[in-house]
Amino acid sequence: MKSNKLINKIFAPLIALCMIGAFSSFATAGEGEESLFTRLGGTYNIAITVDHLVDKLYTNSGLNANPNIKAVHDQIHTKAGFKVMLTNWVVARTGGPKIYQPDEFGRGKNMKDTHPHLKITDREFDIIMTECLQTFYYFNVPDYEISQLMADLQSFRNDIVTVNDPNYKSPYRIVK
Repeated sequence: MKSNKLINKIFAPLIALCMIGAFSSFATAGEGEESLFTRLGGTYNIAITVDHLVDKLYTNSGLNANPNIKAVHDQIHTKAGFKVMLTNWVVARTGGPKIYQPDEFGRGKNMKDTHPHLKITDREFDIIMTECLQTFYYFNVPDYEISQLMADLQSFRNDIVTVNDPNYKSPYRIVK
């Protein structure tokens, strides 16, 4: 019982990070524009994309160099549930049915409150962004939708990154 609570405490924040990172975008469409959910092809297309992305995140050696992230990824039996939760979140976030709901295990908190213990760096955030971008290209997501997805992911950087390396220069961060 204790190990399940520990797994949930570790796993829930990573779910939130990846859910935000993988497919987050503006759920509201512009005037006359279909929702992002519709433009992405709905639940089945989102689910297969999430499946591919989560497999890549779990095996990424750059992410797994962080012992806090590795502890989550080492709990392989949680991967299927993570894929379901992430798919549900993406569906809801992109303008589809609101099927992602917070649960008794603590999933569904805001990004700022769920990530501090993972000690995520800008570099690790960029690794996730890169895996997302490669996944979008793999599934031939159109450029306009990619730009929305990536911009929205970037908007969560300050909520998710808790360890700053002043020597690291993100290729995604635009300095003005």
